[in-house]
Amino acid sequence: MKPIVLLLLILSSNFLFSQTAKAPLNVIVMNRSGKPIENDKITFVATKSKLEIVGITNKRGQFIVHLPAGDEYAIKVEVIGEELDYNTFEVPTPPAGAVFNMRTLEIRYELPESIVLEDLHFASGKFNIQKESYPVLDKLAEYLIRKKTLKIRIEGHTDSDGSEISNKTLSENRAQAVKKYLESNGVPTGLIYAKGMGEENPIEDNSTIKGKASNRRTEIHLVDN
Repeated sequence: MKPIVLLLLILSSNFLFSQTAKAPLNVIVMNRSGKPIENDKITFVATKSKLEIVGITNKRGQFIVHLPAGDEYAIKVEVIGEELDYNTFEVPTPPAGAVFNMRTLEIRYELPESIVLEDLHFASGKFNIQKESYPVLDKLAEYLIRKKTLKIRIEGHTDSDGSEISNKTLSENRAQAVKKYLESNGVPTGLIYAKGMGEENPIEDNSTIKGKASNRRTEIHLVDN
């Protein structure tokens, strides 16, 4: 996946502590132009307790969570079915009788235009999806269902072994297999397009084993609504 720039701004940094030992956090998610991002899933993972607290943004790109004090939290942002890990921040242990004020966490990022589904595998020369690929596709399906209107194009790519015609057909069948899997797991029809690219867009040299492995790939591209 292409790297995503994430800006974290914690506002209202002067705060007191809480008798309940939980810090209220107003989370705002938007793109770099300031447009709120709806139905985004943000997970806070506590370093010590391993507790996971999940929030989903509303139409204003906001939600409120209450984080137990005395722990460090990693922030995970789910983007096109993948979770991106970012720096941690601490919620310190409160002194007795203190009160937390609300804090605001602002997250800004841009979606990548495309990603490669790294953990998607097919049998050699076939378009049957291997079982170990189901988790990455299930995560992508969950993401698309939550986002509701996000449209994607699935592109199948091959290496240069075999004829151009057979590679085109194989890549089309693989892209269609992914589309069928996602729709059979609840993604609305009309949100997914599939296209076989064959061998025409290599990203590495087909003269090496490593290059061929990289060129055999399935890409997800965002489609403008």
